[in-house]
Amino acid sequence: MSDRRRRRAAGGRRRAAGPPVPVPIEGPDEMQMKSLLRRRALYVIGGAILFAVVYSLLSWLKYRAYMDARFDLGNMVQAVYNTAHGRFLEITSGDAQPRQMSRLGSHVDPVLALFALPWLVWPSPVMLLVGQAVVVATGAWPSFRLGVRITRDPDASALLAGAYLLYPALGFLVLNEFHPVALATPLLLWAFLWLEEGRWTRAAVVLVLAAACKETVPLVIALMGAYFAVRKRSLWPLLVTSAGAAWFVVAVWVVIPHYSGDQSAFIARYGEYGSGAGEVVKTALSRPDQTIADLLSASNLRYWLRLLWPLGFTPLLSPLTLLITLPELVLNALSTTVYQRRIEFHYTALEIPFLFAAAVLGVTRLWRRLGGASRKTAGLMRGERVRRSTLALAVLLCALAGNYFLGPLPFSLPGAAYRGGHYARTAHAAALDEAVALIPDGARVSANNNAGAQLAARRVAYVFPFYADAEWVIVDQKRPFVFDKEDAAQHSLALGRLVMDPRFVSVYAKDGVLLFKRVGVDDGAGASGAASPDAAARRSFTRPS
Repeated sequence: MSDRRRRRAAGGRRRAAGPPVPVPIEGPDEMQMKSLLRRRALYVIGGAILFAVVYSLLSWLKYRAYMDARFDLGNMVQAVYNTAHGRFLEITSGDAQPRQMSRLGSHVDPVLALFALPWLVWPSPVMLLVGQAVVVATGAWPSFRLGVRITRDPDASALLAGAYLLYPALGFLVLNEFHPVALATPLLLWAFLWLEEGRWTRAAVVLVLAAACKETVPLVIALMGAYFAVRKRSLWPLLVTSAGAAWFVVAVWVVIPHYSGDQSAFIARYGEYGSGAGEVVKTALSRPDQTIADLLSASNLRYWLRLLWPLGFTPLLSPLTLLITLPELVLNALSTTVYQRRIEFHYTALEIPFLFAAAVLGVTRLWRRLGGASRKTAGLMRGERVRRSTLALAVLLCALAGNYFLGPLPFSLPGAAYRGGHYARTAHAAALDEAVALIPDGARVSANNNAGAQLAARRVAYVFPFYADAEWVIVDQKRPFVFDKEDAAQHSLALGRLVMDPRFVSVYAKDGVLLFKRVGVDDGAGASGAASPDAAARRSFTRPS
């Protein structure tokens, strides 16, 4: 065999094993690069800590301003509270015939149970909000590690990790109350990194945790397996694909029907495509004209634009990586629920990890197309590092601009989704505090959506206008939970019946906040008159400072 053939064969073998591993830097440059790597790692850790602190504070301010609600923070609080008290993921349904049911009848997110133990130490909804901010912040580290592996440049990698922390959709993900699926964002980033590094055991552990965050996560995991099967030229990642697909089928067609007595209620969001999950999939595939038209609607294009431009459109340079987001993008795009096509909500959780992975790969590919050095020399030449870092800095500036024009921070452009009013205490919030403080811990309560999060730490918590056998009913006339004229009419009729109901007496009325107590119900905190730790913790975070 000639030398040329031997080199060609060796190159083919390297490609078959996946992307070539960067050649380690030797000599004086190695020490210099390690020192630079440590310094940039400290910047990333510091940025992640700052993110966790800022967003924990904003989450708390938003909570004490009554800008969180029973849907969805209250549902999570009740599920965690009941689990901590021996009733696994039990919640009160919010429909016209309220009942005690399992959270698994709505969403398969058993990861919630892991918060039961911390609840015993810190029994407050704020614990969930802070925990979410901290967990999401950790995603900066795998973003940095992935950048170092692919770009071989600590500066560029730190800048890209900064873009992750400044990404407006990530900020909204944390501030949009609490959702278990938000925890999947950093977990999937860790899984991507470890699959890229070939650390299969570590990847498997975090993928199991991610799959426990929502029933749609396994679909994304299945595509991750297919992606790495192609990327690594190996069949082993297809085990991930098989496991993800199997768990999705079990979750949607077995677990949810078992606990709800029917299919997922969220199938109704795709009613234009059918009445069942199987029928929806069949229609979407058999009617490509309708599906494509819906995918390319103005609202979807606007949604994707807001996802991409804060990353400088760099994810488009890695289309194969973007394909991993396809299940979630399609689910959001075809839904009749407009919130699924807005970055202000939690529906971006499964898209963000792969948008960033694609951005890292996209920056690297763009740098090479602009005349960057080969992978072997990457990191050795200062001039090349400057070019790479410049591209990464451009992505960071796009993320910063995105936060100003679209984001949830107090300095964001007036007219953005979250303005100062989302965090400021008002006289109305103080009135709600006073009413909430009168309700004993453990009592059966019915509350408006906006007061529901504060009162969900109990076994039975109804959503007004439904109050069944509630002992206490709190109504917020200024912010009733209505979406349309039918809801408004139902709310008004229910309030009229409550006012005239001889079984209830009004005990509080201020600034549009009304509190009713069932006649004969003790208004203390039990026989001893002492509030429980749950009640004390809840109230300590709702009173004005």
